[in-house]
Amino acid sequence: MSVLVKQSIEQFRVKKNSSSKNSYAWIVVALLWVVALLNYMDRQMLSTMRPSMQIDIHELQSATNFGYLMGIFLWIYGFMSPISGIIADKLNRKWLIVASLFVWSGVTYAMGYAVTFNQLYWLRATMGISEALYIPAGLSLIADYHSDKTRSLAIGIHMTGLYMGQALGGFGATIAAKFSWHQTFHWFGLIGVVYSLVLILFLKEKKDAVVVNENITQKKSSSVFKGLAVLFTNISFWVILFYFAIPSLPGWGIKN
Repeated sequence: MSVLVKQSIEQFRVKKNSSSKNSYAWIVVALLWVVALLNYMDRQMLSTMRPSMQIDIHELQSATNFGYLMGIFLWIYGFMSPISGIIADKLNRKWLIVASLFVWSGVTYAMGYAVTFNQLYWLRATMGISEALYIPAGLSLIADYHSDKTRSLAIGIHMTGLYMGQALGGFGATIAAKFSWHQTFHWFGLIGVVYSLVLILFLKEKKDAVVVNENITQKKSSSVFKGLAVLFTNISFWVILFYFAIPSLPGWGIKN
């Protein structure tokens, strides 16, 4: 009789642990959905707030200069995206996501203090690096937490956060018109910084993935350079890079 009781208790524990894991898998999606929203919202705000910003930073009145400003982000983001995938395979993804969000949110906040075109230019370049680090790590973490039955749905839900952020980025112009573009950057930057602290508390790296990553880091560093060599000789990489960079090129060709 006691054996049956022990078996029942063990089965209950297994079911409870399984249910808990399934619930947390969707919590991960919810947590990263907000990060995805902030990722696209912060990058989009600059383009919508140009009319307000060009009053203080006269260089933005030039379509050419504005094209440079938008282009530097896209070029760096395009170059960094596959490299970010290599980094995400070797580091703890939770902390990579937290650091990425914290840095680009800090950059967003700092843009509110920009007074020259060059300051905006280098801040956008930094944002390109930090934002590119998120997507590979975020999607990889979601994929590890979900099985074949729910993985596509989970990633699909996460992707809606990207487009929601892109849409909400347009409200930056409305807020800037009512208050100021400086305050708009400050507010949205602070939101991201605070949310990075939320991730520290609630986002967890998948334990079995940590073991795999530890094994990977024990390999020689030459494998990184081999991976980069394969990447830069892959025609698909250059096609994708130019695909995402081309939208910024027309502004460069317009005269002041």
